[in-house]
Amino acid sequence: MEKPITLKGIFPALVCSFDANNHLDEEAIRENIRFALDNGCAGVVANGSTGEAINLSREEKKRVAEISVEECHARGKKVISGCGGPTTSATLELVKDALEVGVDAGLVITPFNNIPNQNGLIAHYSQVASLGLPIILYNIPSHTSVNIDMDTFNKLIQLPNVIGIKESSGNLYMMAEIVRKYGTDITIFTGCDELTLQIFSTGASAAVLALANIAPAEVVSILENVQAGKLDKARETYYKLLPIAHVISADENFPATVKEAVSQLGHRCGAARLPIIPCSEQEKKEIHDALAYAGLLK
Repeated sequence: MEKPITLKGIFPALVCSFDANNHLDEEAIRENIRFALDNGCAGVVANGSTGEAINLSREEKKRVAEISVEECHARGKKVISGCGGPTTSATLELVKDALEVGVDAGLVITPFNNIPNQNGLIAHYSQVASLGLPIILYNIPSHTSVNIDMDTFNKLIQLPNVIGIKESSGNLYMMAEIVRKYGTDITIFTGCDELTLQIFSTGASAAVLALANIAPAEVVSILENVQAGKLDKARETYYKLLPIAHVISADENFPATVKEAVSQLGHRCGAARLPIIPCSEQEKKEIHDALAYAGLLK
């Protein structure tokens, strides 16, 4: 199955940095991209769930994608930009913006608020893929109440511009079945920070992770060690990072925990926009303890 592009490696689900006035902090965005690339990431995902896409204007999303392209393409790295909206028409507009900016692929979350059935998903993604941008399906039912089932995936992956999926449901069977059936012919991302070792062990070779904002080199090493058959080393790093993965993975008030971890490490990202509120003192302590356990705090 030949696709226009196949992506592999670790991509941070990039946090979106804001300044004290709640405006985009463009220099901080650039710094965080460089941190990820300097530590072995294959590129970045802009405007995803961790990037607060739901709280960005269309113009802001386009600017974040532009910054990402400027930083990544200069170093031969890839940019995926979130292009999903609650309606097909809104999604099409975001895909057009991504094409104009020159990103490598679009990450398209299932529609939210609207709750389509499986046939509606097929109609939605067929229109979105028709514009020509390589499309990665984004399955995260905990955020959208919509799930792409295996039969639907099998149909959608036949569309020429649908290059793969970011599977964030936590369904290990579905991830393994996709890898079993399609192998390396398509892009298969896990979005599950807590399940990296298990999913890489199935043969999956790519991930879009909030954790890669925090410990990019370490996540890259887990993938590389699994692929090299060094499972003991991969397991050792995985268990060091597991408390961080757990504490940042709450469905509620996301991505406040990710931004708190990034901030505790000394990287600028600012607070999340309302209705997401800052972490509690207890959450801050749990994040600090998890970072310390992983040896990431100086």
